[in-house]
Amino acid sequence: PLSSRYHTHITAHRTRRREPARRVQATGTTGMTDGRASPNVCPVQRVVRIRPFPLCRAPSAKMAPKHNNVLPNTHFRKDWQSYVNCHFNQAGHKRRRAIRRADKAEAIAPRPVKGAVRPVVRCPTFKYNTKVRKGRGFTLEELKAAGIAPKYAQTVGIAVDHRRRNKSVEGLQANVQRLNEYKSKLVVLPRKTRKGKKGEVPVAEQLLTEVLPIAAADKRVRSRAITEEERSVQVFKTMRIARANARLCGVRLRRAEKKAAEAAMKKK
Repeated sequence: PLSSRYHTHITAHRTRRREPARRVQATGTTGMTDGRASPNVCPVQRVVRIRPFPLCRAPSAKMAPKHNNVLPNTHFRKDWQSYVNCHFNQAGHKRRRAIRRADKAEAIAPRPVKGAVRPVVRCPTFKYNTKVRKGRGFTLEELKAAGIAPKYAQTVGIAVDHRRRNKSVEGLQANVQRLNEYKSKLVVLPRKTRKGKKGEVPVAEQLLTEVLPIAAADKRVRSRAITEEERSVQVFKTMRIARANARLCGVRLRRAEKKAAEAAMKKK
């Protein structure tokens, strides 16, 4: 079957075949001078496919920009070759950073490479309060509990933050214990070694890692059997009672004051 997408044209094509003249029927042929078909000519219909016309669709046009946006005005000639960075100097920069780290460690030796010891603090806001991280410095209260003067602490590699305040006893005790552990491992060297001075100079090795790193807590909860004490606790009831006590605190206080005043009036 012919496709509707193509325009067809039927023509009569003459081919010479050895067939009787009675089977040949053609009109408008030029086989003989009198208008009759030649007995050796047989018309055959042949379908010629012509190049199809384009589909009937509207010409493609860009949609008009909507809303109060910047008008599209793209530029494609920006000399992008001058802005391409292939980072062929990556290996050289890596070596340069390593040399700088080595020079810095040599300059501050025998002090620790990673800097001063810092406290363990809680992250702010309710969302991140369950996480711990290193703080800026120890508070004055923590240094006083550990028996270290603030000015002396800065000379022996202890960071000090005079603005932070301790809001919990647990955080205070944890940082005081951290300071005591640091003092037990601290080796103080004299600035100048004088000849003929009594006593030997202690030998210390430079620490290349972080000072007292914060150990990651294991947050996995191991499966275990429920105890009888946990079964006997009624969590919902306890929460409702605590909520009611907080809500009725003022009412009960005023009621008690009124009752005490009435009792005082009766005594008089």
